[in-house]
Amino acid sequence: MSAVTNGATIPIFPCSSIDEQLDFYQALGFEITYRQAKPNLYACVRHRIAELHFFVLKKLDPANSYSMCYISVPDVDAVYKELCGNLKRTYNRVPSKGLPRITKLNNLAEDRRFNLIDPAGNRLLIGQKHTIVEPAAHDSSVVIPPSRFANAFETAYRLAYAKDAPSDAAKVLDLVFSKNEAAASILKYKAFVLRADIASSMDEIELMRSFIQQADHLSLTGPELEEAMEATERLNELKSILG
Repeated sequence: MSAVTNGATIPIFPCSSIDEQLDFYQALGFEITYRQAKPNLYACVRHRIAELHFFVLKKLDPANSYSMCYISVPDVDAVYKELCGNLKRTYNRVPSKGLPRITKLNNLAEDRRFNLIDPAGNRLLIGQKHTIVEPAAHDSSVVIPPSRFANAFETAYRLAYAKDAPSDAAKVLDLVFSKNEAAASILKYKAFVLRADIASSMDEIELMRSFIQQADHLSLTGPELEEAMEATERLNELKSILG
């Protein structure tokens, strides 16, 4: 028997409406490759990044769906730009709240990714692995443990962007803020911007404004501003929301 050398994994997701699913994925830029009416409703769509199949589950609760898959791509920024552009042309906006929605691109420890949640609550985690960089030589006898503030920020960042759980992320940050933990200005800056972004996603506009002001009041050096470029870009996007 010859071994299989090539293969593909195709997610089969539940949905409550085949028409709603197909309309959304066509808006994203997927093409319909198959549709079945009998004996069961079933459909397939395809894009250069993935092929997806759908079946109808009448008792599906999209808000509590646990269906997900990870899609690895070599050009996540280009994919994100393409999908957002297609959505904007169809809906005149890029949906960022409720269902369906698409999250911002963010850098996590293992990859750069965004989440795409469809009308049925199915979650596509679309990411590009970071290029492996050899760590710089250092004195292994000197170990600087991360502060509680740093740990809280990393946890909140992952909850907000990888898990898409803004309310949980808010609780983590609010707790560490309440304890007045010591932290470098650049870390506080990133944390304030993250908390403002979380507030924006939860429609807490005045709270968002407050954390924007706190971020603006911090003074960062040139190198720190360069390191915090991603946070600064998001801060400017949040300011544009306020007008």
